[in-house]
Amino acid sequence: MTVVGVVGTSARAAVHSLARAGFRAWAVDLFADRDLKRTVADCAVCPHDRYPDAIPTLAAQFPPGPVLYTGGLENHPHIVAELARTRELWGNPLEVLARVRDPFALASALTAAGLATPKLVPTGESCPPDGRWLRKPLRSGGGLGIRFAQSGDAPSPHHYFQEFIPGTPMSAIFVDGALLGVTEQLIGEPWLHAPAFAYCGNIGPVTVDTQVANTITRLGQMLAAEMGLRGTWGLDFVLVGSVSFSLEVNPRYTAAVEVLEYAGGRAEPTPPSPLPEGKGEQRQPNPLPPFPKKEGGTEPNIQTTASQAPVLSPSPFRGGAGEGLQTRIIGKAIYYALHAITFPPRGPWDADLAGAFDPWRVPAFADIPEPGSAIETGWPVLTLFVTGTAHAEVRERLQSRAAELDRLFAEHSP
Repeated sequence: MTVVGVVGTSARAAVHSLARAGFRAWAVDLFADRDLKRTVADCAVCPHDRYPDAIPTLAAQFPPGPVLYTGGLENHPHIVAELARTRELWGNPLEVLARVRDPFALASALTAAGLATPKLVPTGESCPPDGRWLRKPLRSGGGLGIRFAQSGDAPSPHHYFQEFIPGTPMSAIFVDGALLGVTEQLIGEPWLHAPAFAYCGNIGPVTVDTQVANTITRLGQMLAAEMGLRGTWGLDFVLVGSVSFSLEVNPRYTAAVEVLEYAGGRAEPTPPSPLPEGKGEQRQPNPLPPFPKKEGGTEPNIQTTASQAPVLSPSPFRGGAGEGLQTRIIGKAIYYALHAITFPPRGPWDADLAGAFDPWRVPAFADIPEPGSAIETGWPVLTLFVTGTAHAEVRERLQSRAAELDRLFAEHSP
């Protein structure tokens, strides 16, 4: 069995996705949460003060094999390049990162293709007096460091000004150029105590109208062809009516992938498809809503290895012949600390740490810290999952679960 390394800020979601696809994994991240350690062959913690520079050295202790990087490392291309020198890279290489993480190059490509995207203030210019603008880090991750800009704010070599588009924050997930599905993003939610503009979860899949689906499908094909994107990657956009404004590309496995996997009962292929000379044939995307029901029988669950074509295997969410696909909506939310917390020795998350690990069971809690962990105000504590059949129902269940944690953690201030 192929053993895949997962490295980045947090490895748990990608490790569990790999398990659903039939792979074993080792991991290097900042947390080594309890539900990660029970599912990997081995893991190592990267000290916060040595992140991310220590990752290649820590990864070197593990056996040869492919490595997949998660959120944050796209902003450190020298680390990606160092990993790729000694391992097969399950992710986009250095030259692709340079293209898609340049907001001006991305905006130019989108505009040339006739696709909507927020305006950018030219490099070296101050924030304009008219309109609403965001000041965003060039090396952004999870929405951290973003704020509203003020008229006349001076330019910075580490930031850029992007037009603020009021609307619904969304995320689209692709493999190569194929659209897998769309989710709504939870951003800066006060009931999760998240900082302003901080990523704090997804609800999905979301069925978008045909115009939006066609636009997002076309956009994925264009970005894969023009920018060389491959493997699993994400696109953040704002939906205003039937117009989608593309914000940025996340050129690696994203936190929304597991939401679509749990909802659709399908593990997505992780190894990037080869793209000879930077191009290559892309999969034909499906503009229909993600994970539609099938007439009778089963829909395949896709697994791949780096050297094999996709292999079809049954999904645990399919019933017998004629029963079709069980559709459901998944809610995922990151709960942030309202105040300093000493993580308690026991709690409702214990059930998710008991018994044999089943990668297809939707947990109630994930990213579970060790007992006694000191968590400061504003830091992420753990992740919540709920299921339902309607978007509003799922949001209400997440809010109710967060309120329960408010009461629980009120008793565990240091």
